[in-house]
Order: sequence, then C-alpha cells, then structure tokens
Amino acid sequence: MTTYKALKGKKVKFLASDPPAAVAEGQVWYNGADYKTSVKEAAWANGGNLGTARYSFAASGTQTAALAAGGNDPEATAVVEEYNGSAWSEVNNIPTATNNIRGFGSQTASVAAGKIGAVATYEYDGTNWTGGGDMNTARGIGTCNGTLTAGLYAGGYNSGANVDDSESYNGTSWTSTNDINTARRGGQSAGTLTAAVLMAGLNSTGYPSSKNVEEFNGTSWSNVNSSTNNRYGGLGGGELQTAGFIAGGNNGPATINNTELYDGTNWSNAATITTARYNGGGGGSTTAGVIFGGIGPNAQTEEFTTAATVKVITDS
Repeated sequence: MTTYKALKGKKVKFLASDPPAAVAEGQVWYNGADYKTSVKEAAWANGGNLGTARYSFAASGTQTAALAAGGNDPEATAVVEEYNGSAWSEVNNIPTATNNIRGFGSQTASVAAGKIGAVATYEYDGTNWTGGGDMNTARGIGTCNGTLTAGLYAGGYNSGANVDDSESYNGTSWTSTNDINTARRGGQSAGTLTAAVLMAGLNSTGYPSSKNVEEFNGTSWSNVNSSTNNRYGGLGGGELQTAGFIAGGNNGPATINNTELYDGTNWSNAATITTARYNGGGGGSTTAGVIFGGIGPNAQTEEFTTAATVKVITDS
C-alpha cells in the first residue's frame, strides 16, 4: 500500500496545536480531531483608485511603491502619480504628454521610454524628471523590465507594423541587443536585464493574440513553454524570470480576467482579477503584485497576494 511518506517524503505528524502556516507548507498533521495541511492561496483585493483614470502609460515599482506616468485619459496626458500601497498622490508631471509609453525601475529611480514614432527617454529620481538617452528604434507598446541602470525594452509597434528589436539601457544610453524571435506589441515582461521573460502580446497576424513566451539571458532570446491563455495588453510583471505574473488582457472581442503565474518553466492559473481589463500597468512580484488602470480609461487598482493558510482536510 502506498503511504503518504512514500508519496511526499514526510510522515503525518501528531501536533497538539497548529504550526505557523508558512513553516508548515506542504506538511500534513493530525491534532486528535482533524487532519490538517498548509497550502498557498492567491487572491486579488481592491486598492486605492488612481486620481487620473488612464491606459497605455509607463508603470514601474512595487505593490507598496508604484508609479504611473503619462498615458491616455483618453487624450495624451503628462500626469504622474505615486502609490504607497493604499492611495495614489499626484507628483511632478513627465515633461511631455505621452501615450503608448512604457516604464521600468523603481518608484524613486524609474525610466519611461518610447512612443509610436518617437525615441525619447525620461528618467525619474522620485521628485524630478530629466531627459535620458534616445532609443535606437522608435516604437511604443513594447515591454520593459529591469532597473534604471540595467533596463530592457523589447518589441513594440511603429509605422504600422510590430517591431522585433530589443535594446538595453545603462542609465545613460541604449544599446541594441539580439532581436526577439516573434515581433509583437502589448506583451508583458518580468525579470532583469540578464534574465528576462517576455509573455504573450499581439503578433503581426493580428487576433487571436499570442501566448508565445520567450526568455532572455542577456545575449539572446529563446522560446519556452507558452502561457495557457492568448492575450494582448495583459497587466503584470515580476522581479524575477522565474516568478512572473500576467493578468487580464484582450483576445479579440473578449477582455479577460484570468491570472497566470510563471515559475521559469511552467504556467499555472491563479485567482481572477475583479475587473477584466487590458493596456494598464503593473508591478511587484508573484507574492505581492499590483495592477492599475487600463482601457476605459480605468482608475481601479488591485493588489495580489499569495500566502500560506492552514486548512482542514476533508473528503469533499
């Protein structure tokens, strides 16, 4: 007969009281009345609304320190807001009202770059905006990740066509890197300059949108396991190549509310977002993520958390 120890490598323990959920994750125990275990649960909860509803803007930062700059409201705007985990506050404007712009970095050291037909880059130090080095390829609606001094911009859209160019930023200037394998716009990315993942987007053939995924090792791009859902304009991010998330998005006539997590190899479905949307912003991690804005324009913010919880095991 197969035992729990043979399957999981652990014995079922007798414990008079429950251990901390985070410590006991994956373990099963008996307290004299119930069999219990600790499992991770993911959930979305509403945060404070943006002061200016918008979409197609530059987003960066974490769940408790996010940044939204520019975008459409529905006209191009220069408004910039910071999020503290509870509420948004307006700060100094980006120098030029800009839409279809993308961002990366932290709330106090951020980059906003690109626009359809433009190559401008702006840097933010937590107070003021200054001009940075111009991109080599004009484009908007690409994907970005990394830090102010080690950032990456891949794909995008310009002159009526998707772009396959990839560029890195060192805080001063942009350098062309190897192209992505599939030209696309409106994808999502996670990770660092030398370990990035590019997720989904819209291919040149149009809808249905893509579920193609590529990883970057600092030199070249390679195709990896596709996501479960086709989507364009998904919101999300992730600080690591091995821990990315993407939520919402559009697939032709349908706007979706599904969330997927990436562990560096496989994809798994997580909790659905409250409001289906696309072309918004996001940041943070797979355990403490945040998304905000979107087509509408939308002002809603949602926060994603993953935490271990003790559960009673039942046969239902």
